[in-house]
Amino acid sequence: MKAAVLYGKGNIGIEERPVPKPQIDEVLVRIKAASICGTDLHFFRGELSIKESRVLGHDFSGVVEAIGKSVTMFRRGDRVTSEIMRYCGECYYCLSGNYHLCVDNTFMGFEIDGAFQEYVTIPEKNVFKIPDGVSFEEAAILEPVTVSLHAMDFIQPKLGDRVAVFGQGPIGLVYDQVAMLQGLEVIGIDIQDDRLRLAKELGVDHTINPMKVNVKERILSITSGIGVDYSVEAVGKQVTIDQASEVTRSGGKIIIIGEGRDLRGPPLRLDDIAIFTVFNGGSRKHSIALDLVSKGKVNVKKLITHTIDLTQVSDTIKKLCDGTMLAVKVIVKP
Repeated sequence: MKAAVLYGKGNIGIEERPVPKPQIDEVLVRIKAASICGTDLHFFRGELSIKESRVLGHDFSGVVEAIGKSVTMFRRGDRVTSEIMRYCGECYYCLSGNYHLCVDNTFMGFEIDGAFQEYVTIPEKNVFKIPDGVSFEEAAILEPVTVSLHAMDFIQPKLGDRVAVFGQGPIGLVYDQVAMLQGLEVIGIDIQDDRLRLAKELGVDHTINPMKVNVKERILSITSGIGVDYSVEAVGKQVTIDQASEVTRSGGKIIIIGEGRDLRGPPLRLDDIAIFTVFNGGSRKHSIALDLVSKGKVNVKKLITHTIDLTQVSDTIKKLCDGTMLAVKVIVKP
């Protein structure tokens, strides 16, 4: 099989590898679609390190090709997707239902090989069937949905609350939709007008381009000088965290989803602002995400701007990193 392998900073090549065989509790999946995530760009730039060559890609879908002897929930031909983390099922966090915090977890495309290849093996407990009507491409963009749902666990909003979403990339655009399902008034913020236009198409109430408008002044105008109830930072830049701190009302909440190398965290404010960081999609969110996409309540299809094959992974990630390619979601089809 073919695999796109990251050997080190800025260096991805195509390898021929043997098709893996599923262990007793695993399924073998032929990849039909995988999406490029911002984390993949961090690896390519060398901002996140790898100890050895690695196949990137952690949000994907495919078809079951073979199953291990103890697998009972799936059979050959099933359309499936998967959670990205592997967890022990025995530690304090796993036994308390928070297996995304497992002390012995590993992640596809991080510590173990990911989905930018033709086949992967996955533990049965991580696999989910794709509902009828959901395409392989849509099922390869579930992580933004699970992350957004997990963020809501911390926010616990009330109908009519206001939220400022900094960054209208895949996670920001999906979070907008999840927030609107909860009855929130959404303010989408980004420096790219095409992303703001997409946010408007999806139903966002207000959009702000910080290159053209003062963010703090505009948000205070929208909120009658009070500030938003919640700010969601989905960029991974210190400047947007600082802005989030400026526009969140006293007693509000800041949710930090974005990851970056220059983050110091929000400035200290002694007015009852709660600050949370979101670590991946949480536990038990995949099935909910699939249901929302299946019912058309969250639209991930609109996020797809480009489709490529494995041989184009290196060049595409390079262009995304240097800004010569503007995309929301790129789908890789091995």
